[in-house]
Amino acid sequence: MTTRSETPRRPLLFGCVTLAVLAICLLAWVGWRVFPLYRYGQRSQRIWEKLYALKQRRPPNVTPRLWEESVGWAVTAHSNICFSVGHASNEAMCRFEEQLDEKLKGEVDLATIQWIGDRLAETGPHGQRYMGEWRKQWKTLQEWWKQETPPGQ
Repeated sequence: MTTRSETPRRPLLFGCVTLAVLAICLLAWVGWRVFPLYRYGQRSQRIWEKLYALKQRRPPNVTPRLWEESVGWAVTAHSNICFSVGHASNEAMCRFEEQLDEKLKGEVDLATIQWIGDRLAETGPHGQRYMGEWRKQWKTLQEWWKQETPPGQ
């Protein structure tokens, strides 16, 4: 038999358990929503670092300015296309990273920058639109930059 002094504890205990369950559910929901975004950001950062590292791999037949600008354009394109899951899906970005890793095992040149642009266009509609504009501008600037004398010539 319950005494009068034990009765007020049951609603308090029930309230604490309910509050704890709600807090756990809220944390699980936040984790479920935030963790994929965190992973997406980490992958995007890794790709950015790989693209940026191309600055150190300038081919001898390309001027320093042309190479630096070309790599800069590739890095910027990646940042603008793989900005969020709404711009490029995680799956598309994973495919791009796998293909990029394979491509970067070999020699790099201006065709590599073009290849990066082509692969970024395949990440989805946003990538297609962005790269359509990027290609026009990059081609014009590439012609202008090529007027510089390559090193060793």
